[in-house]
Parts: sequence; C-alpha cells; structure tokens
Amino acid sequence: MTPMEMTLPRDTSLDGIHFMLPTPFDADGEISTAAFQRLVDCAVESGCAGVVTLGVMGESHRLSDAERNIVMDAVIAAADGRLKVVVGVSAQSGRDVAQRSREAQAAGASVVMASPPRLAKPNEAAVMAYYAAIQNAIDIPIVVQDLPEQTGVHMSPEFIARLNTELPLARFLKLEDPPTPQKVTRVIEATGGDMSVFGGLGGAFLFEELRRGGAGTMTGFAYPEVLVAVYRKMKSGDTYGARAVFYRWLPLIRYENSVGIGLSIRKHLMTKRGLMDSPHIRPPTPAVGQDTVDELEDLLSAMDLDVSDL
Repeated sequence: MTPMEMTLPRDTSLDGIHFMLPTPFDADGEISTAAFQRLVDCAVESGCAGVVTLGVMGESHRLSDAERNIVMDAVIAAADGRLKVVVGVSAQSGRDVAQRSREAQAAGASVVMASPPRLAKPNEAAVMAYYAAIQNAIDIPIVVQDLPEQTGVHMSPEFIARLNTELPLARFLKLEDPPTPQKVTRVIEATGGDMSVFGGLGGAFLFEELRRGGAGTMTGFAYPEVLVAVYRKMKSGDTYGARAVFYRWLPLIRYENSVGIGLSIRKHLMTKRGLMDSPHIRPPTPAVGQDTVDELEDLLSAMDLDVSDL
C-alpha cells in the first residue's frame, strides 16, 4: 500500500457545530465587514467548534474575487484563533480551486471546503483530479462538500471512500445529499468510520445524523446555540434531552429551511437578533415579501422560544 492509499484514523479535530456565515450586505448591496465580528462572536459564545465562510449560503457565487478576499480576511480576523475557520474554495476548474485553496491557507484558514465542479455527465476521474489539485496545492485539511442539488454531481459512498483513502487531506465530508441520515450510515460503513461526516441543510436532520454517527453539522441556522445544545446532549449520552431540544425548535428550523428563500429568511432572523444590520441579499437570489416576514413573526410568537432556556 502506497502512502497515498493509506487511510488515516478519523480526525476528530472539527467535531461539533460549525456556524455557516452569510455575507452581510448593507442596503446598497455592499459588504458590511463590521457585522462579521458580531456573527463570529455569536459562534464563539454559542460554543461552536468553528465557522464556515464563502459557502453557497454565503452568496460566494455573487462575489467578485476581490470581495471574496475581503470576506475571508474579515472572518479570519474576527475569529482571532478562537475557533476553526473553514473557507469555501469551490470553483469550476482544478486550476482555480487550487489557487483559491492556496490563498485561503495563506490567509490563515484552518480548513478548506469544496464542492465538485459542475459536469455535463458523470466523470469520477475528473472529480478525483479536481480534489487532487487541492491536495497538491496545500497542506491543511479538505472538507468534501456533497451537494448534488447545486452541482449536479452525485458521489456514491464508495467514491467518497476512495477520496478519503487516496487523498489523505480529504478527511471531512459535508453531506447534503438527501436523505442525509441514511447516507451518513452508508458513508461511515464505506469508509470504515475513518471519515468525519457533517450534516448541513439548515440542521433539518441534525438529531438523526448524530444518532447515526455524524460528527456534527456545518450550517447557518440563525440560532446556533440550539444546534450546540443538541450536539452536547448527544455527546453526553442524553439522547432524550437532545431530542426534546431538537423537536422544540424544529418548526423554526423547518421554516427557515424553505427551498429558494431560506437565505432571505435566515438573514431576517439574524438581523432581528442584531447579528447584522440589514437582511439584504444580492439579486437574483430571491428576497422574501412582507407576507413571509409576517408568517415568520407569527411562528416566533407562537413558539415563544428563548435560547437562555437551553
């Protein structure tokens, strides 16, 4: 067995909840860098293991390369070594993803995260070469993002296991290929438990994913304290307590996870919490109307929830 084929023991260094950060904009659509401090402070105070920036929900595809660097630098500076910083580097070519990975490592990222490039038809060799380009460019770990809804690339558990085996830096998986709990089990079985599997998708199946051996989640639910409480209870063996917290907050998790408008709802919640000054999103990402905001307020009133009770 060659060094490139050796499977490393599971890396537990990222285990926990990672707050997926939006990119805050002011009313004119310009990046509001000051808000990153509040967002990162919220992650720290909530007990998150890390933050994730420049993901899909960070509107990275709506940012110029210069703006990406502004966001990355602001988040890393706000974190100031207090927690892990995962930087999204997804691109449409191996050359570009390698360059973004080098820039992230040079800026101080703890880990890089990349989803596969869009492909017209299945091509596992091309996907393998893409991730190999990242590994050849850096020496920090890689989060493989399994997000077929956005990329059109479906990665089987067996192929994910190959990535983990042949590319030693590919230690982590962000799994967003529904149904996620079932695929968590299949990936853990395929990798022999040597790959840390994180959920996403707004935390909608966090409880079930953790029960199946998930290492945590990387998502942007506007109340990360809730996800941390569920994770901590599960890790302490209090399955019933974790379930109670999760089910209590599930109506809001479900509503925030509305397909197509979830980011706008999330930004409204974060603005309401004082984590951002404006819920502005960049077109053509859809914004919600007042009727949706009214529904959200009605839901919050009916639930009468308080993070201080966690």
